[in-house]
Amino acid sequence: MQDQLLTIQEVSDRLKVPKHTLRFWEKELDGIIVPHRTNGGQRRYGLKAIAIIEEIKRLRKRGMSLAEIKRKLGDSNNSNSDRIDLLADKITEVVKAEVYRFLEGEAE
Repeated sequence: MQDQLLTIQEVSDRLKVPKHTLRFWEKELDGIIVPHRTNGGQRRYGLKAIAIIEEIKRLRKRGMSLAEIKRKLGDSNNSNSDRIDLLADKITEVVKAEVYRFLEGEAE
């Protein structure tokens, strides 16, 4: 799972964030969301990028502007609480993926 890269469509479907919003956030939050690129220039998102997108989504729901989010996530001096939240989100995503994979294996 750690090496798995998802397309923009897969991330959009999984996180319920429109593709155009993902592209916009990438542009507006310059350097915060940095997907890998294929030789053809297509975006591929790893676990780190997905966790960041989830964090952005959570902060937007709290009413934060993109400028505030950019300052918060771009600040290398984030509080330990912020780092713990981001790590917890990453761990949650990995555990969910493994549970889904396990349940799919049982269904066969």
